[in-house]
Amino acid sequence: MTATGEVVRTLPAHVELERRYRRLLRAYPVGYRRAYGDEILATLMDSAEPGRRRPARADVVDLVRGAVRQWFRLPIGRTAVVAAVLSAVVLGAVGAGVGSWLAWQTAAELPSDTAALQTAETVAGAPMTAPYVSRMAGRREAFPEAHVFDPPHERQLPNWTLEAAQARLRADGWTLGPVGEYTLKALDDKPETHVHTFQATRNGHKLDAVAGTASPGGFTSTNVNVGIYPIPPSWEPGAILVGWLAGAVTGWLLTGFATYRLRGRTLPRRLTALALGVTALGLAAESTTGLYKTLADYAFPDPELERFAPAYNWVATSPATEHIGGALAIGVMILALAATGRRRPTVRPTAAPA
Repeated sequence: MTATGEVVRTLPAHVELERRYRRLLRAYPVGYRRAYGDEILATLMDSAEPGRRRPARADVVDLVRGAVRQWFRLPIGRTAVVAAVLSAVVLGAVGAGVGSWLAWQTAAELPSDTAALQTAETVAGAPMTAPYVSRMAGRREAFPEAHVFDPPHERQLPNWTLEAAQARLRADGWTLGPVGEYTLKALDDKPETHVHTFQATRNGHKLDAVAGTASPGGFTSTNVNVGIYPIPPSWEPGAILVGWLAGAVTGWLLTGFATYRLRGRTLPRRLTALALGVTALGLAAESTTGLYKTLADYAFPDPELERFAPAYNWVATSPATEHIGGALAIGVMILALAATGRRRPTVRPTAAPA
């Protein structure tokens, strides 16, 4: 009895121990638990010390390890292994893309057209003559970016200098980044052009500017192009890794479920599932390979490549969304084929007449 007068009933040790073992056994797949759960429980109870109320640590480790092994176990044969690996690769790519997309939802929004034009004119040091603002932020765009430029023939900046442009950016709150330069040789009617490239960052945005200076007819003038885009979120690699692991594990487990169930289905149903699986793989092939190439660019960046499409581009932008969506829909159809329908009949030998 407690201090408040409540009566506390203590379960017998073996009853409490059995309850705890049953909770641990819930970690096993349902089918395996139904077939072997009572046998495992009886073995555990027989080997337990008298009076023990909690499972031994070694028993807990063995049960958890066994549950994980049963969840990832596949039917015997190469077909199931190949299917599981391919499913893990494809759904891992989908998970990585979703993780990348979720991370990018925390990135800075693109500046408005007015703000982008003001920044470009800060770089130019004067109002642009015929500015054109291009925004790339739709489902069919690989790079979220606001781009401001004058047509190539509009070279209205006779006194532009790199140092003055950087000073204006610094005064406007931008942090200056690396600078590059190169020369474009004269070609046909185009004069030789000296090009400066430079970068800056501010409030989650990165600025890429290209300024080309030429002297046609002895008159020196400069044309400025400015691109502004969000800085990739710092936690995107972690989100990609978590998403990939979740997708790969899901793909493996679902394939194990489907292959075990399909073993007991009729041949036409199994052939239909195989045809659907090949179709789904074809739909997802381009997006999957593209995403893994992007992840390789993340891991081993090309120093000459300033930036590349975010990983989510291969999952969450058109037409990749349609392809991946079609492949996932087919995957659901395969699971439905595996989970429904009658099991194929087994032919039992008849007893010979005496």
